[in-house]
Amino acid sequence: MLLADMGTQYTKIYDSQKDEYKIIRSIDWDTEQIADIACGHNCKHKTKIEINELVALAKGAKRLIKEPTFILIDIGSRDIKSVRFKDGEYIGCDWNYMCGAMAGFTIELLGNHFGVDYNKMEVAKERLPIMCGVLGMGELFDRISDGISPEKAIAMFVKGVAKNIHDFSGKADKIYISGGLCENRLFINSFSCEIVPLGRFVQVEGLKDYI
Repeated sequence: MLLADMGTQYTKIYDSQKDEYKIIRSIDWDTEQIADIACGHNCKHKTKIEINELVALAKGAKRLIKEPTFILIDIGSRDIKSVRFKDGEYIGCDWNYMCGAMAGFTIELLGNHFGVDYNKMEVAKERLPIMCGVLGMGELFDRISDGISPEKAIAMFVKGVAKNIHDFSGKADKIYISGGLCENRLFINSFSCEIVPLGRFVQVEGLKDYI
């Protein structure tokens, strides 16, 4: 079976026959191909069975996290989503387009534009007071025009995004995260709490419950 988490920018795929995982850009999805089970912003008319993103996220979290009480936040290109469990039971979820708006997309865009390596950058001592990824770009370019290096301004921007996500979690002491930013060392180190990255296939793992 073909399982797919079809996000705004990237589609995460699991082929159960080949036991193979892969990631492609969503615009590269073969328009003639139909997934067996899928979730995500771009899965309309591309799958036989569509599963709600938060349901897939919760089921994936349950599969991957062994602790009975936790919060998982998925940081996508255009929004952030969270699921919570207490004593092994699902207790709630949230979906935020405001403080998480375009967070993943903007961080990737800035990295590509300025040619920075997030895995080699130092965490900023200060953060930009930003409300979301999009609005924060104006503040970032203001700092650069004031003479701050792009690398330092970007690090401050990333720390501001991390602060917003920590607030979104209710200032949890420990947060599991999923999404492409799991591969961004600067982002992970910019939090003031413990971060446990789970990678990019959490929702795909959740879809396995429907096989």
